[in-house]
Formats: sequence, C-alpha cells, structure tokens
Amino acid sequence: MSDFRPQAFASRTAAENFKDRACLPGGLIETPRLPVATRPPQPKAKSFCCEGQSGDNPAAVKSRRRILCVFPRYARSFGTLHHAYPLMGRVRAFMPPQGLLLIAASIPPDWEVRFVDENMSPARDEDFDWADAVFVTGMHVQRDCINDVNERAHRLGKITALGGPSVSASPEWYPDFDILHSGEMGDATRALYAHLDETVARPPEQLRFTTVERTPLSSFPVPAYGLVNIQHYFLASVQFSSGCPYQCEFCDIPELYGRNPRLKTPEQVCAELDAIVAAGPPGAVYFVDDNFIGNQKAALDLLPHLIAWQRKNGYRVRFACEPTLNIGRISKVLGVMG
Repeated sequence: MSDFRPQAFASRTAAENFKDRACLPGGLIETPRLPVATRPPQPKAKSFCCEGQSGDNPAAVKSRRRILCVFPRYARSFGTLHHAYPLMGRVRAFMPPQGLLLIAASIPPDWEVRFVDENMSPARDEDFDWADAVFVTGMHVQRDCINDVNERAHRLGKITALGGPSVSASPEWYPDFDILHSGEMGDATRALYAHLDETVARPPEQLRFTTVERTPLSSFPVPAYGLVNIQHYFLASVQFSSGCPYQCEFCDIPELYGRNPRLKTPEQVCAELDAIVAAGPPGAVYFVDDNFIGNQKAALDLLPHLIAWQRKNGYRVRFACEPTLNIGRISKVLGVMG
C-alpha cells in the first residue's frame, strides 16, 4: 500500500493486517493494533545532496537514541527456498540482511540498537514503543511489507527512515516514509545520523538524503552479526566487492553501484567470516558480490586468504558466489577455486 488510509484497519488485529499482505510468519501471537494517526497530503519531498558530510565515521553525537532496525518479510518466492526450511532443523529465513546489519554496526556507539528480522517474527508494539526511530530496508519483492512496517511505526508516532536498493531505484513507491536514504552508505548516512541527533520528531514533509560521497568498502565496519543467530538462516553472507564492469541488459547493478568494482581487503573478509562463525557456524557462506570476478586480480588476491581461513577453521563452512559466465575461460581463478 502506498496510500495512507487511517480508518481501514482500526478495528482489526495487527496480525490480521500483517497477514493480509503476506507479511506474517506462521504461529505468531496477535496483538491489538492502535488507530492510525491521520497525516495530511504531503508536498514535494525536501531533498539533500550531502556534499560536505565528509569522513568515514559519524561525528560525535550529543543525544542518546534508540534505533529499531526492522527487516521486512520477503514475499514467498522460489528464490528464497522457503519450502526447504522444514527440512533443515533450525532454519527459519534465507540470509541475514547484511545491509541493515552493516547500518546497525555504523550507528553511533552511544546509541542503542535493536534488530528484528520479520522473516522470523514481526516487530511488536513493545519494540516500536522502545524506539526513538525506525530504520527499514528492502528490495522490490518486499515492497508491501516495507510499507506495512512504516504504517505500524507511524501508528505509534515513530519517525521512519528507509534505505536500500528498492528505495534507491524507485523512491516514488514510498511517499509515506518520513526519511528516504538513497544510495550506498556514505555522506547521506552521516547526514541522517546528524538529523536524528538533533530531533526524532516526524518532519512535516518527507526528507531525502542522497549519497554523493560513498564510504569506501575498505572502511566498512564488520556487520553486526552478533544481533542475529546465524544458525537460523539458510545461508550466511559476506560482501567482498560492489559494482560490475559489464552492462548486461537485464541487470541494474552498474547503474546502482557503478562499473568499477570497489573492494574490501582480504583481512576484512576474514574478520567478517570470524564474526559469522562466532554468531553461530552456518552451513555455507554466500559471497553476495554483484560479480565475484568483476575485478579478476582482486579475486585472485583474495582466494589464497580464503583457503588459509578454511584450513585454520577445519573447513567448517562451504563457500558460494555469483560470477559471470566468462569465469569458465579464466583458468587461474578456476584452478584456485577448485
């Protein structure tokens, strides 16, 4: 739902409304849903390009905030392999939402963070009550559930901020969020934190922060894997690079993330693998890079570190990745990966 209809659900339970949008995991307890606060039609959003918000870390904050990070439920699809979960013991969701866990790790250290993956259980009224602000992310397949989270947060008077690939590609789909964060982590992220440091009141019109200066991947913190139980996921995930040099007609990755792959260091990747194992050893780790061999030299530099990590850890996990088909012609890479 992109429209804001305050009376439509006032007499129904939160779980009933959640279920109507296919956003409800099974076996959850229904909780009362509060009446929706009305909001007048909004003027054109106020936009900010965030040049001048330099630096890899947020400036010192003066306020203490509580941030609720909510990852919306996926629409059921073949790609999430949800039919296989009952066969796999504790598995309840596909992959940890690495982007939101990265944001959780980047939040100013004086602020408290609570994390909810709605593929396992929905955020409750108590979670929204606890929070000063609600952070949401997601892909197009999660659009209805993204908007559902926003509606629930607004019913309890909380300011909401949406980032990630869906809003970066189609901000017009999300007119009711208070703040839109377009683009990758960078100066827009720091500007968002600075705004929330000043106020957590809902703005009279939508604010949009757009990244101009991206934080280098080599400066990324380790995602906050400690906020989740990795063993409840079908796969764990790691990002080594972002961007792809190719321009396949079916893919929007070069448009969103660029054609010159940006990289983490091998040491960063190994530190993230250590954090994943500490959070609950997974069966497999998927490298979510847009194209693992987008920078072939970098991939060749990384692979010996992965081999050494596997030897040190007794080959506890399997690795998987997504490369372009020309990997079949790159014998050096195949030889090391084999």
